Amino acid sequence: MRHHQEKAKVTIDCTLDERAYIKMLAAKSHMNLSEFILSYLRKDFPEKTPNKETLEAMTESEERRGIKCESIEDFWEKMGMKPSAYT
Repeated sequence: MRHHQEKAKVTIDCTLDERAYIKMLAAKSHMNLSEFILSYLRKDFPEKTPNKETLEAMTESEERRGIKCESIEDFWEKMGMKPSAYT
């Protein structure tokens, strides 16, 4: 059973020609604009269910032990996030 999540609207600025082209690509893939654009982004989204390593890190965090970070970039790297997720 899927849980309903609150939706948010995102605006993308592009030319009218770009919008028409994106709409054609979406239609060719039998998707609406939102589905089409999100299909490219979802592969970079974090997993919904934490894996074993993440669960251990969460426990360490709650117990105030674990990894020390030198910078925000170091933090994201240690979290296993791609640079595009925080820039």
